[in-house]
Amino acid sequence: MPWNDRIREAAYTSPSGTRLTFGYENVRKTVDKKTTGFEFPDADGTFVQDLGHSGRRYPLRVFFWGDDYDQEAEAFESALLERGTGKLEHPIYGTKDVVPFGTITRRDDLKTAANQAVVEVTFWETIGLIYPAAQTDPASSVLAAVDAYNAAVSDSFSEALGLDTAIERVTLKNSYQSLLDTASDGLQAIADVQDDVRRQFDAIVDSVNQGIDILIAQPLTLAFQTTQLIQAPARALAGIEARLDAYGNLASSIISGDDNVATPGNDSRNSNQFRTNDLYASTYVTGSVVSVVNNQFVTKTEALQAAETILTQLDDVVAWRDDNYESLEQIDTGEAYQKLQEAVALTAGFLVEISFSLKQERSVVLDRNRTIVDLAAELYGSVDDQLDFLINSNDLSGSEILELPRGREIVYYV
Repeated sequence: MPWNDRIREAAYTSPSGTRLTFGYENVRKTVDKKTTGFEFPDADGTFVQDLGHSGRRYPLRVFFWGDDYDQEAEAFESALLERGTGKLEHPIYGTKDVVPFGTITRRDDLKTAANQAVVEVTFWETIGLIYPAAQTDPASSVLAAVDAYNAAVSDSFSEALGLDTAIERVTLKNSYQSLLDTASDGLQAIADVQDDVRRQFDAIVDSVNQGIDILIAQPLTLAFQTTQLIQAPARALAGIEARLDAYGNLASSIISGDDNVATPGNDSRNSNQFRTNDLYASTYVTGSVVSVVNNQFVTKTEALQAAETILTQLDDVVAWRDDNYESLEQIDTGEAYQKLQEAVALTAGFLVEISFSLKQERSVVLDRNRTIVDLAAELYGSVDDQLDFLINSNDLSGSEILELPRGREIVYYV
């Protein structure tokens, strides 16, 4: 195929979805290497630090002509001014996610070309927000993403199972029952913190246990019940660290087990086992997500640590899933993963966003023996509301509660 047959139609799709084609002349692209050179007085040569490269930039001179050239140019200009990420279909360099950058110029050649407009614009390739922030109610956006995940993973679980034989159905029941028992044991202490959460959690567990023979034949309902069961304790008013640890430990028990990577078999039993493990492991990540939304963060450190924990949980589960899909020689259609990734990304964005308004960590080394009462008054200007916080945030021992020794480092928040 010669080069001119590889030229594509040029078009720009705005953030609102309007696709506009255009004419063009010579094209080019630019990219910056992110490098820094360091010169040392006692060494010949230069050390160059390579930090990758910037996004590519695509400057274009765009042409509109004909009877309606003015309306076409106006529509194109309006599309460029929309806020958000658009899609550039470049005639040579392919399709890119871009944002129009810098000055946009339009020239109407009324004298030399009366039915022609020329628009000059530079498109910058963008990776988008790494941690997207919701524009309205961040918590509601996160929970909506979790609901979308619940529907997607239930559909995926139902469609992926092979239950043609009795042995496949019995094996699935046994493996599911084992995971259910582990989840119940691992989350019961969290659910017990709050009476209404405990009642909901126990009711779902009892319902699944009593109806498991029927539910195995209804995998869509079984999967959806599982998501509700796992996420219910996340709404309890237990400490955020305890909730994240509970969900993280449960996920680790699946992805770090002795038989954590499935192998192909003569029937669907091994695949079914992986799909059931995946349902639980992935949903444990959403348990951490729901925990975050149902928590009142006080300090910036606490919020950012929660974000890091959830991102690590997702990375670990995704790596485990990829290994299993490769081992089983199966293809992940991606619907459930995409919804899970979106929920986690929104959660990380939510936590980063609120962290800017939370208390920041400071520390002080005591220059003399102190009591927690006078230290709380000095650091926080209050005693009654801050004593427990001071004790918990520094994990003070019994003797330290009576008297803080000289040289003790104390963390406080402002």
